[in-house]
Amino acid sequence: MKYFKDQKCDFTNPVITMGTFDGVHLGHIKLLDEVVKKAKINNTKSIVITYYNHPLETIHKKTFPYLLTERENKEKLIKLCGIDCVLYLDFNEKMAQMQPKEFLKKIIIDEVGSKTIVVGYDTHFGSSREGDFQFLKKSSALYDVSVEQIEPVRINNHIISSSLVRDYIREGDMEYATKLLGRNYSIYGSIQLGHHIGRKIGFPTINLHPANANKLIPAIGVYICEVKVNGKTYEGVTNIGYSPTLKTTRIKEIETYILDFNEDLYYQNVEIIFNKRLRDELHFKDKNDLIEAINNDVKETRDYFERRK
Repeated sequence: MKYFKDQKCDFTNPVITMGTFDGVHLGHIKLLDEVVKKAKINNTKSIVITYYNHPLETIHKKTFPYLLTERENKEKLIKLCGIDCVLYLDFNEKMAQMQPKEFLKKIIIDEVGSKTIVVGYDTHFGSSREGDFQFLKKSSALYDVSVEQIEPVRINNHIISSSLVRDYIREGDMEYATKLLGRNYSIYGSIQLGHHIGRKIGFPTINLHPANANKLIPAIGVYICEVKVNGKTYEGVTNIGYSPTLKTTRIKEIETYILDFNEDLYYQNVEIIFNKRLRDELHFKDKNDLIEAINNDVKETRDYFERRK
């Protein structure tokens, strides 16, 4: 396969959709459900065409701290919807200049061989994003393909989009982000050596290093969270910020105190799942005030999970 190097997918006249699918939010899920449904009706495979990296990275030649779902997690979430195959385009500069007609002919028609295309309300492809639903409808007769557009999902009269999800995460409103995603936002990464300062005040923390440097980090503050490690889930309190009461480094960190846990997790992979923002990160006058605040955070966290039982 020319445009999907080292990738294999057994298909004949598959039903396809395409896009970045960052976040795999409720709007994406509605679209993916329709693709799966049509593939079953047509007795064929369902395929998602997406990208290794966000196209904006190629266009602007720099990275952005935008990413909602790491590649492995995105593929897992897409396949949980019933999609048979995920194909990744290497979105390079040459592809960025590809006209919509060429993209449709060479990639979708010739390479993938699709006869049924399902797109979202905001699907764009090709140079200057000129390829859209109207372009596909005009081209459908020429290539003997059927094209369907799925209406967006709305919450409180707002269209659910990856950009909207990012806005709420940047504000630290994890509860509303959960409504848009249909699940809690999380960060995958490994545990790195920290300063051991938390241990000295009775609250040892793990220091998370995100697996992807482009991962979107929630607003600075203190959060109720869950920690998944070694197949188990624990309750925790996460601080995102600079720990100004104890540190002067001005390095933003993701530090989590895991409740009722006292094991060494250095260099292990974990997932931090965000439930709710508790408060701002504060600069206390001394460590005793900080300890009191953390004790309150822990109590609120225990109460939160107790109410969920």
